[in-house]
Amino acid sequence: MNKTLMVILSSLTLLQGCAGLVAAGGATGANMITDRRTIGTQISDQTIEMRALHRLGEEQPMWDQSRFAAIATNGKVLLIGQTPSEEYRTRAEQIVADVPGVKEVFNEIRTGQPVSLSQQSKDTWLTSKVKSTLLAEKNLDGTKLKVVTENTEVFLIGLVTRKEADIAVQLSRNVAGVSRVVTAFEYIQPAP
Repeated sequence: MNKTLMVILSSLTLLQGCAGLVAAGGATGANMITDRRTIGTQISDQTIEMRALHRLGEEQPMWDQSRFAAIATNGKVLLIGQTPSEEYRTRAEQIVADVPGVKEVFNEIRTGQPVSLSQQSKDTWLTSKVKSTLLAEKNLDGTKLKVVTENTEVFLIGLVTRKEADIAVQLSRNVAGVSRVVTAFEYIQPAP
């Protein structure tokens, strides 16, 4: 039996009774298929994200006063959010850099108070608008990109060609409400 299928079936068995998680897992499964990373790398990146947030959560009072997100691609972690001091910002980067499998950390944490729930909702809507714009573009496979928005800043992550990166950045910049576009791309050669 295919290793990928075995991993998925094993995961579903562990999630019995968790309908929401199974539904979310189905969506994740579809994304796993279109992702340019191997299944093993995708699982490794998810593990890095969980470990990073767990370790950040152990740092009190920093965790209670901050808001963090960690997005991993090929062992490179984009760290975003808000924290009240430069000391906490630097400490968060050190914590994430020490997670096994992390090759590099892009620290995009902003110094300031965590954004409000209202702003988080607006950011979610902005992410949807940007993602829809990228998916609608015929010269770009928008499924190859992760889009995350934090306080109107859009972060684009993924394995892309230079041409795909240029298109994605230009489209994202033109979405109403986007204040800034930050990329954490890993560049690949175009397919022949």
